[in-house]
Amino acid sequence: MSDARQAATGRSQGESIAFIIAVLVVGCAGLYYIGSLFGPAFFALTLVITVRPLIGWATKHHVPRVLSAVIAILIIFAFVVGLFAALAVAVLQLIDTLPNYSAQFSSIWDSMRSLLERLGVDESTLIDQVSQAVDPSRIVSVAQSLLGQVTNLGSVLSVLGLTVVFLMFDTVRIETRFRALSRLRPGIAEALNGFASSVRSYWLVSTIFGLIVAVLDVIALWFLDVPMAVTWGVVSFITNYIPNIGFLLGVIPPALIGLVDSGPWTALWVVVAYSVLNFVIQSLIQPKFTGDAVGLNTTTTFLSLLFWSQIIGALGTILAVPLTLFVKALLVDSDPRSRWVSIFLSAGDTDVDDGDGAAPRGLRDDAGRPDSGSEGRGPGDSTGSEAVAAAESTE
Repeated sequence: MSDARQAATGRSQGESIAFIIAVLVVGCAGLYYIGSLFGPAFFALTLVITVRPLIGWATKHHVPRVLSAVIAILIIFAFVVGLFAALAVAVLQLIDTLPNYSAQFSSIWDSMRSLLERLGVDESTLIDQVSQAVDPSRIVSVAQSLLGQVTNLGSVLSVLGLTVVFLMFDTVRIETRFRALSRLRPGIAEALNGFASSVRSYWLVSTIFGLIVAVLDVIALWFLDVPMAVTWGVVSFITNYIPNIGFLLGVIPPALIGLVDSGPWTALWVVVAYSVLNFVIQSLIQPKFTGDAVGLNTTTTFLSLLFWSQIIGALGTILAVPLTLFVKALLVDSDPRSRWVSIFLSAGDTDVDDGDGAAPRGLRDDAGRPDSGSEGRGPGDSTGSEAVAAAESTE
């Protein structure tokens, strides 16, 4: 079978892989130059996919489709504007508060220098450079720069808003198009349907558990008497969308404020409280609700975070998982010959269909025979009908 495929394509498997890698490099270079447009547009696409079932639910309850689409657009706008407004307020409060702790910063740094001298460390040049780097005025300057980036997001929000409006009204009656795609390209239809389901689950679960973590963090900070507890809760909620390193980005500001306001023990308890809450909720509870919907292992998630942040900037840290799922759907899940790549991307030990008609392990009975429900159906038939059924079930 592999020899026949090689003869049909005219190139070996190694040559095909090299060709795909070269195309991906060129494509990523192009995305790098249009990242300011591609990032907001793709963000809008994922948000439309997430709220799309609301239109089907509203239609079943005799709400006009146009009205339901407008309501869905308003929900998306409220979420995005609220997210950026909360981030801007948090940065503003940080800028207003940091100068009040200038004396504490200097005192802590002088204590650290004295400790280094008692330990026999004589690196005055290095110490002076580090001292200048942690100067409170520089911290304020960095915060002001961040605020400038937040307030200069007018073009990003414009692209995102217009894309949301156009996508929402273009997908009001997407069922007919999806049925046509299922007949013409059943593999792509099934892959895109899986991508939509995964992205929807990812955003909903991340938002719900982000709110839970933020509320618990605010309670912990309030109990420890850390200033601006609500602000740090907002930051924790936003950084929850950043995989793997979001927790580290969220714990640094409150720990630093706790250090200069109440001392090292308060900073230590802040780190402990954040670590316990995030480990229990995000590592033990949240994966049970997410299940295999995303289907990416930790290494893939972390590498995708680094990769997409370089391609489309800061927005790539939030869209790292959805972007990876989209690429996986187009290049891996849509072609049975490429599904072996999922072995290295998946989060578990799920078996992968080899594309030669053999049923996956999940479709076999205890004796190892294909399940009766999968016999007598070709890949195109089963894929197309299941994809159409999945599309209609959402409406």
